[in-house]
Amino acid sequence: MFRELLSEEARQSLDAMERECARLHRLTDQWLAAALLKLARQAQADMPDLGQHGHTYDSRLIWSLIPEVSRRLGTVRLLPAEFDLEIRPLSDYELRIRVGNTLYNVGRAQSAAWKLLTRDCANGNPTAMAVDRLCPGVLGDRDDPLVKRLTEVAFHRKVPFHGVWAPSFGRHGD
Repeated sequence: MFRELLSEEARQSLDAMERECARLHRLTDQWLAAALLKLARQAQADMPDLGQHGHTYDSRLIWSLIPEVSRRLGTVRLLPAEFDLEIRPLSDYELRIRVGNTLYNVGRAQSAAWKLLTRDCANGNPTAMAVDRLCPGVLGDRDDPLVKRLTEVAFHRKVPFHGVWAPSFGRHGD
């Protein structure tokens, strides 16, 4: 198994991330929104080179998409820089698609907040969990990158999938 190839420190790090994802999944919408926004702001602080007006997937995730998802879930106090007039009018479904496409195009960084925010949705991703609550995925939706990924992983892991991620996906080699 993949985990056996990892150092003890790496296994502990993955275990901690898995516990955090399970904790986030149990939160109410309002608390998940607050936690998600806090992670985005931590990533903003950790990676100031992304900038609030950047036009990369990375900057759009933490400066536009996550704040909008958080606002819709229950956080009402966004910073002026976190308002994006292109993202605000999207329907919940359109926002879900944008988040899914963005998550599969972001870069990798060493920030702990960034690692959690960009984690593969099959292993628990708080941003994907949040959009699942705004607009649950629908099995067979070929336009939804989150549903496509989760459908594939559920098949290979032999776990049930009903359109949204659940902790039952279990640990299967981050």
